Amino acid sequence: MLFNRKKGQAAMEFLMTYGWAILAAIIVVGVLWYLIGNPANLAGTNFQLGAPLSANAVVFRAGIPINSITMEFRNGAGQQINVTSIVISNCATITPNVFMPQGNLTAFDFDCFPDLGAGNRFIGDVTVYYVTAQSSLTQQSTGTISGKVP
Repeated sequence: MLFNRKKGQAAMEFLMTYGWAILAAIIVVGVLWYLIGNPANLAGTNFQLGAPLSANAVVFRAGIPINSITMEFRNGAGQQINVTSIVISNCATITPNVFMPQGNLTAFDFDCFPDLGAGNRFIGDVTVYYVTAQSSLTQQSTGTISGKVP
């Protein structure tokens, strides 16, 4: 009986020692993930928009004298919308006043003033302001855009 008790104590000591170490490592990884962000997003281009708009594609161009971003998104509102303005932080604001039918895919061009030189990384927030066909109130869809300029 004394032998079984020592096995249990050894198992408990093992779990307490290594369990706390594993838990601490998981917490550290979680904190780093929260502070730095998803490492998978750092490698390529990322473009996301909130409902009812859905992001399709984004292209970064480094040019002289104008740097530009072209982004394309789809209207998933179930009705026609009028895109009144689009704001990209660290870049520009455009007021296209474009009507997008339901399900339509439309591209928008932005001239960016910060340095989008080849090899530089761009990160910004996107806000699309629009009015639906059945309302006079301006609504918004927000998202993020990031990528490395080729």
